[in-house]
Amino acid sequence: MKTTSHAVILDDQKIVAFSFALLLKRECGIELVQSFSQGSEFLQFLRAFGKQELFIFLDYYLPNENGLSLLTEIRRINGDAKVIFLTGATAPAVISSILQYRPEAVLSKSCELSEVFACFEAIKKKELYICSEFERILSTYDKKIKTFTPREIEVLQYFRRAIASLKPLQEPF
Repeated sequence: MKTTSHAVILDDQKIVAFSFALLLKRECGIELVQSFSQGSEFLQFLRAFGKQELFIFLDYYLPNENGLSLLTEIRRINGDAKVIFLTGATAPAVISSILQYRPEAVLSKSCELSEVFACFEAIKKKELYICSEFERILSTYDKKIKTFTPREIEVLQYFRRAIASLKPLQEPF
């Protein structure tokens, strides 16, 4: 199945990125697959790559940022890029937040290979693809729950890092 000749994976779990890169090459016929674990390295590559057709597999959870915070920058640099979230996130609010930013697809890291193929087919038809696991999760999701914007998530991550850097209180004994 020949889809395009270039893909990029941004995932901080290097074994996941490496394994998925092999899968894309062997099973999907993608010739060049680059993988990155840091958003800054990825954006540097994207600027150098230019505005060519490119599949970008983006994890939601990254060490110092989330995939949503990168999505706007990706679209600015390369409007032809096809962004597919490949994530282990299963919280309905997170999946709903991802969908608000209109990626081309959302895949679970636990999806079957057939869903990766179906994802490429949907993208060719310019249709949104949501893997079956996320479809099930969203079907039971209470839409009244408020989702966070990328900026709100950045602020929450800032506080999480600040709290994590605090030293535990010493016992007075």
